[in-house]
Amino acid sequence: MNGMFEFGMPWWQLVVRAVVVYVVLFALIRLSGKHTLGELSIFDLIVVIVLGSAVRTSLIGNDKSLQGGLMVVAVLLLLDWISTWVSSHFKRGDLWLQGHPVLLARDGELFEDVLKRCKIPLSNFVSSMRKHGCRDLQMVELAILEPNGSITVQKREPEVKAPA
Repeated sequence: MNGMFEFGMPWWQLVVRAVVVYVVLFALIRLSGKHTLGELSIFDLIVVIVLGSAVRTSLIGNDKSLQGGLMVVAVLLLLDWISTWVSSHFKRGDLWLQGHPVLLARDGELFEDVLKRCKIPLSNFVSSMRKHGCRDLQMVELAILEPNGSITVQKREPEVKAPA
């Protein structure tokens, strides 16, 4: 091959590398828990930056060509499109790719073991409560860790006392 489509390695090797890196990173991030996907702490941000740097060589090897880089980007975007399509068209695919919501609290009771299993610091949970207008745990009707890593809090409706 000569000219516009000249790569530093065979094109199919770039495609295979991109697919393998995408799948491995997806699996590792899913295993690390939903907290990674919600609000990023400074430590999470550092990990994301370092991950990007660490996988560069895995993606393109010693190929420094513009075409090679664009091929990898195209494959990664295609894989992202495919996973989004699968999630939106198949319930099982959505559960497998995105996960399911997890109940963190109900009727003023916090499930601390679930919080720990999901690697959610108590400070993050309390912050989410405040964002949803709950000053204390007794104001929480439901708190759910969503598949995208955010915490949804449903505030208890105030009890209306019947006139005497």
